[in-house]
Amino acid sequence: MKPRNKREERLLELTQERPKRWSAGRAGRRRAVLLCAGLLGLLWVNAGVSYALAPSDAAMFTCFAIIAVVVVAASVLFRALIVGTRGTIGLPEHLLDERQRGERLRAHALSHRLTLILLFVVYFAVPAAVGSDDSISRIPSAAVFLLFAALLATVAVMPTLVIAWRVPEPPGDGEDGEDDAHDNDGHDAYGKRA
Repeated sequence: MKPRNKREERLLELTQERPKRWSAGRAGRRRAVLLCAGLLGLLWVNAGVSYALAPSDAAMFTCFAIIAVVVVAASVLFRALIVGTRGTIGLPEHLLDERQRGERLRAHALSHRLTLILLFVVYFAVPAAVGSDDSISRIPSAAVFLLFAALLATVAVMPTLVIAWRVPEPPGDGEDGEDDAHDNDGHDAYGKRA
């Protein structure tokens, strides 16, 4: 379990940091996940704003403002999620222990199912929202690009959000008063009924 290069060394050092107070514990991680989900929502709204306003300066300025907010906030939030999950998110597989590998595998499986549902929703919602065949040719290319970018970002980020939401506290780290082994809804960290 040794790092193979400088990047891996930096990631390993990052995972050893103490989480910031606002993102510590399960409750803090879940707040960070909800904020990340809100940022993804902004990307989806960005595509809708572009569809409604393009071509115009207002659409362009709104698009750039939303992207700037998302990039800055995501850089802070993802660092907090990497630290909060003790590397399950950011480390290469050879640096993970067996438990972390299992958590990552389960998160990718669940994320795959969630994004497949999202693809079907988008597949049927876009033509329904656009309407007739004539209006499809008038969709601004920026809106199509932003919709694709939002979908791509969602697919890329979903495993991270699932891991951060579901990962249990390491033993002795229960800072938010919750039981380390079980969720509030009676499920353990792996989604099984307690």
